[in-house]
Amino acid sequence: MIYKNFRINVIIRILLILTAGFMAIYVATQTYFWLVSLWIILLALILIFELIRYIERSHKDLSNFLLSIRQSDFSTVYPVSGERSQDELKRAYQEILKVFQQLRSEKEFNYQYLQTIVEHVNVALICFDDREEIQLINEAGHSLFGKPYLKNIQSLSYIHPELPEMIRHLLPGKKDLIKVQLNGSLMNLSVQASAFRLQQKYYKLVSFHDIRSELEAQEVESWQKLIRVLTHEIMNSVIPIATLTSVINGLLTESQVQPNTFAQLSEEDASDIRNSLQTIESRSKGLVSFVKAYSSLTQTLTPTFREVQVEELFSRIYTLLKPGIDKKGIRLERIFTDPDLHLQTDLDLLEQVLINLVMNAVDAVQGRENPVIELIAGKTSKNQIIIQVTDNGAGISEEVQQHIFIPFFTTKKQGSGIGLSLCKQIMLLHKGNISVQSQKDKGSTFSLYF
Repeated sequence: MIYKNFRINVIIRILLILTAGFMAIYVATQTYFWLVSLWIILLALILIFELIRYIERSHKDLSNFLLSIRQSDFSTVYPVSGERSQDELKRAYQEILKVFQQLRSEKEFNYQYLQTIVEHVNVALICFDDREEIQLINEAGHSLFGKPYLKNIQSLSYIHPELPEMIRHLLPGKKDLIKVQLNGSLMNLSVQASAFRLQQKYYKLVSFHDIRSELEAQEVESWQKLIRVLTHEIMNSVIPIATLTSVINGLLTESQVQPNTFAQLSEEDASDIRNSLQTIESRSKGLVSFVKAYSSLTQTLTPTFREVQVEELFSRIYTLLKPGIDKKGIRLERIFTDPDLHLQTDLDLLEQVLINLVMNAVDAVQGRENPVIELIAGKTSKNQIIIQVTDNGAGISEEVQQHIFIPFFTTKKQGSGIGLSLCKQIMLLHKGNISVQSQKDKGSTFSLYF
């Protein structure tokens, strides 16, 4: 509509100019009123000037409009006085500027909103570009590092000599834990990275979260659980030993003063003493085995990492365990969502983890109809490699799930209680995690996250 009116106005002006020109020529050549022809020529010149001014005014408004957009100046006002084409064009300019102004207001609001969140979040954030120059550090970061200004990530070397190198090599989506001395106290910092691109430029965002209080609370809780288990195991052996020792002492002593001799013991008493001593020996050996198990659990494992194909790992487990599992009528299956999965791992240690999990699954499916154990490998939605051992066994109660990774906790009569705790220790060495999902009578799934 705007362009149609503009076109009509231009055509009318051109027609008036042409008409005035023809009239001036006609009057000058066909009549004696040559003075009138001069006035008509003057009128034609005025019309030409007005046409030029009309077009230039439109171009000037358009130029000012585009310049305002380029300079992000959306405060320009285009006054509208009527329904002329120029007014319609100005009205359109004004509407477009209002849209731009609204978009800028929303952009500024979002920026202020995100800036407020970044500044008030209780996690230190540092963002740097591909030249390792720090582009953003929030208030928590300034408070944590005790520096009002940090130019690049190399500036963090004063906190910990290896911190800049660790940040450089920390892959997006990965976590690491470091201990540093800051502000006179030892802090446990959980460091996590993410990466993104803006305007063809690479940025890396790193978060630093002091989890000291959480670790201390978890440590106290772990010690309490461990002490309860140790107390239970030790008391189970010590109480019978103390009781039997008291019984033997009573059999060997007629009174508190005169000790009895073996020759004076009846056959029944001698038999009781032999049985008691055998029981004491058995419980003592049990305590020795318990201490050895505890010692093996506290030994520091040193993994040797290399790239391993998950299919190769599954093949080794399958070849090793399938014959024995088949004899028990249990089906062992391997499932790959991605057959070409590779991971950096200690093959022997990870193999031990999977053997423990599969053998636990074998115990869980005993007596079940159509028992099946599945070895599953794939990736999570966060592109994390995950290995799962799934069974259709009796399941694990919620109460047992809460204690299942505690050393020496076991629900088996002949169990040592160190298998799953060792699995967790090995996964932590891989900077991974192990979790369990289970429901009564619906089976269990143990997941290894790398």
